[in-house]
Amino acid sequence: MKKFGIIAVGISVLIGSCGEQQKSLQDLIGERKELELAHKTALKEYNQELSTLDSLINVHPQNKEAVVEVKKIPVTVKKVEVKTFEHFFEVHGNVEVVENAALFAEAPGMVKKIHIAEGDGVRKGQILISLDAAQLESGIKELEKGLELAVKVFEKQKTLWDQKIGSELQFLESKNNKEALEQKLITLNEQLDMYNIRAPFDGMVDQINPKVGEPAGGQFPVARIMNLNRVFLEGDVSEAYVSSVKKNSYVEVKFPSLGESVKARVTRVGNYINPANRTFKVKVEFNNPNGKYKPNQLAVLKIRDYKSDNALVIPSRIIQQDRSGKDYVYTYATEDDLRKVKKLELQLGNTYENYVEVIAGLDSTTILIDKGSKSVQEGDLVQLK
Repeated sequence: MKKFGIIAVGISVLIGSCGEQQKSLQDLIGERKELELAHKTALKEYNQELSTLDSLINVHPQNKEAVVEVKKIPVTVKKVEVKTFEHFFEVHGNVEVVENAALFAEAPGMVKKIHIAEGDGVRKGQILISLDAAQLESGIKELEKGLELAVKVFEKQKTLWDQKIGSELQFLESKNNKEALEQKLITLNEQLDMYNIRAPFDGMVDQINPKVGEPAGGQFPVARIMNLNRVFLEGDVSEAYVSSVKKNSYVEVKFPSLGESVKARVTRVGNYINPANRTFKVKVEFNNPNGKYKPNQLAVLKIRDYKSDNALVIPSRIIQQDRSGKDYVYTYATEDDLRKVKKLELQLGNTYENYVEVIAGLDSTTILIDKGSKSVQEGDLVQLK
């Protein structure tokens, strides 16, 4: 207010001085600009003083109508999800076929005939390779002739014996001779069949080693046959999962080279823990239509070791931890139409793919602060974006 008094006095002096002597136009314009500048400066300071006084009045404790302007932090919120929560871990394995056999010759001999080719499908019991058994076949023919004679002698002796003619000894000798030759023929035919290498099951011929005329024995396999309709994988699982992985545990088998997966179950859990790496074996067996999955193909076993229906699930990104190691999240409570931040301590369960199961600390109705949760503290006021 003093500044405005000075300005008024300045104007009066200016007017009075004008009566005493004539001033130039430039002097008058200059004095006017100075007066205008002084007026603006004084008005600005005056408004600042008024604003300061208004602020003090507004927040004064005796002023019941005071309105306090408080900063509100913008945040987004997220509801707690109630859904099935699953936890998986991964191990690697190679595809193996359930039925895979290297075939050996039971009797030594030269390869006489190869009845199949590599890649052919075969049936159980089908002859794959025949070995030369000429000497044995000759012996069988001679034995068959001897047996034919022995049968005739026995039948004649039996007819006589039935008529009470002849001695019992002759009858028994003919019977014994016939039966001995029959048994010997059975044995030789079994030996002859050993020169035929047969398919032990339905499958596909993967490999044939010898050629016709080459020797085959028991030291080296002559062929390999496999049934691709059923395959399995084995994986080494950490001892940490020994109580959570059981027979029939759900497994997703992923094939990186094919970009696809198969749903399966654990068919066997090993009982031995390897002391070298503290792991145990799991086996997963499943169908292989059209032989799509090949032996030794790399696969990933994604094994489920935990499942909870109707679990409370929240994103791991909104969970924080205090200095004492306690986990917490922020929610808000409405007080006097203001949303005030509230801290909730949590008891957490398993974490999988950026989501966490909450065991205790909140319920399905809790609304959590999502974006902006790292910028608030308990008691802060927030506004929803």
